[in-house]
Amino acid sequence: MIRPAFLSVLALLLLGGGPAAADFTATVSKVAPLTGPTAPGEMKTPDICGTDLGIVTETPSRLYFAFGDTFGYAGNACPRFGPDWRSNVFAHTSDRDPGDGIALDGWLTDPATGRAKAVTEGKHQPAFAGEQTRIPTALLAVGDALYLHFMSVHGFAARGGVWDCNFSRFASSADGGESWREATQDFGDAKSPFDMLALASAPVGGDGYVYALGTPCGRFGGAHAGRVKPADILDPAGWRYFDGKAWVAGQDRAAEVIPAPVGEGSLAWNPGLGQWMFTSLNEQTARIELRLAPRPEGPWGEAIPLARSKDYPALYGAFLTPAFIASDGMSFYFVMSQFGPYNTFIMHAVLRRASPDQGAASARGG
Repeated sequence: MIRPAFLSVLALLLLGGGPAAADFTATVSKVAPLTGPTAPGEMKTPDICGTDLGIVTETPSRLYFAFGDTFGYAGNACPRFGPDWRSNVFAHTSDRDPGDGIALDGWLTDPATGRAKAVTEGKHQPAFAGEQTRIPTALLAVGDALYLHFMSVHGFAARGGVWDCNFSRFASSADGGESWREATQDFGDAKSPFDMLALASAPVGGDGYVYALGTPCGRFGGAHAGRVKPADILDPAGWRYFDGKAWVAGQDRAAEVIPAPVGEGSLAWNPGLGQWMFTSLNEQTARIELRLAPRPEGPWGEAIPLARSKDYPALYGAFLTPAFIASDGMSFYFVMSQFGPYNTFIMHAVLRRASPDQGAASARGG
């Protein structure tokens, strides 16, 4: 089992340089389905035939997962985009070892039916008529509290990776995801560069902030950095944004820290490398990419290719959590979606030190 290691105060103070992205190449393999009919967890009772995302966070005893649009079984058959559409579902497990797959053993359910239910249900209106769905973008555990950030999707365009949002908002849980309370204030409006988030807490011995890398809705914007003290996560006024030099109020003042296109990002601290990791989909290169940086606001290194669509067609999402990262930092697991089978999968990535020629080819997409 991979166990998280934590950065000491001394190591954090010494942090500054660290390995550059061009120093690494990566190989990726598929471990096992996380959801769907061939997953190790029982899927018929919660009616999880097909779903996506699998955004993950953790406490010392559990992993928690937020999934996107979810569809159920038709009798014993599992059709793609079948009945029982829910905008999102939420699961947990005490299985923290991704090496042989993860068996989900608990869901947020309707007590009358046992079916998995949405944390916050969308209106399921036709595309661009109002609200088509509500999709999670980030999930974070802070002490005993869970925070789910979601976007209200106005509609999906015919072009892949393009959609419009109405707003984004937080929901929170104080009982391990058994019940949720939706925030009364929007976090982002329809044009916010923070309608989709990647959330992570500073490591032990760090500065105590929760950090976010945010993008506008869709997969073609750049990433921007925000931070907040944990007690103020639900208060939009408590957030500050990196303008290229300092942390300031106002999402519209945030500078781009990772260039477009960035889709469905995930942020985590890698103690073995002494670097932050950011994984995301690049629609232009049709691959999931990893970047490294000494701070969440950067500077971020060149992209390291992880999974490619030629090997995993219609791939997206690459969601991280500290328990998935090896203590030496050189291997990690992540959750990836594929639109074809429309389900989520546990993936394993192994980093290797690259020669200068290999690093240059990796940065070019070779």
